[in-house]
Amino acid sequence: MSENRSKSKRGYLKYIGILFLLLGLIILSIIYSPVIKAYIDYKLYPFPNKEIKIELTNGSDNITTDISKDTDTVFVDKDFGLYIPKIKANAKVIKNIDPNNYNAYRNALVHGVVHAKGTSLPDESGNVFLFAHSTVNFYERRQYNIYFYLLGQLEENDLVYVSYQGEIYTYKVLEFKVVKPDEVKYLGKYMDEDTLTLMTCWPVGGNSHRGIVIATRVIE
Repeated sequence: MSENRSKSKRGYLKYIGILFLLLGLIILSIIYSPVIKAYIDYKLYPFPNKEIKIELTNGSDNITTDISKDTDTVFVDKDFGLYIPKIKANAKVIKNIDPNNYNAYRNALVHGVVHAKGTSLPDESGNVFLFAHSTVNFYERRQYNIYFYLLGQLEENDLVYVSYQGEIYTYKVLEFKVVKPDEVKYLGKYMDEDTLTLMTCWPVGGNSHRGIVIATRVIE
């Protein structure tokens, strides 16, 4: 009798274990589904190989967030915006947010990509530093933050556009690199040229390193 009870107990524990495993997989799929979708979209529907006009528009609600092969014009935020054609990222930029103030940048990330307070603005010389997601509130990411997970797809000579106060500034990517969190030199001027630095936590869903894109301004 006791042997039957023991087998029955082990059977229940086995099914409970399987149930918890399935529940964990479901939770992970829900959390990571936006990122998975972003990668699938990037691989299956790459940026159209044609010239697309870039136009300025007022308000983040009017910017182009759905970029497809039929897109002829991409509208970017007139006041402060970031557009990365290769990964189809287009977002409003929230200006002058303290990167060391968790509550400040957490609230700002709900509305767009964040510009680090104390770094240059696009109409100034120096280094413009922009960052998107934070691992601690990873599950709250919206589309323009999710696509920052694709920063690692950017390669040398890819173009990045920053709109600011009615002007559009063009930057050319030099490299993507993974650095330690304490490598803070990228918040300051670290090259002779005017630079744009894009940052996200790395790897996806992790917080051990930072993914950095370094780009230099194209002088037209």
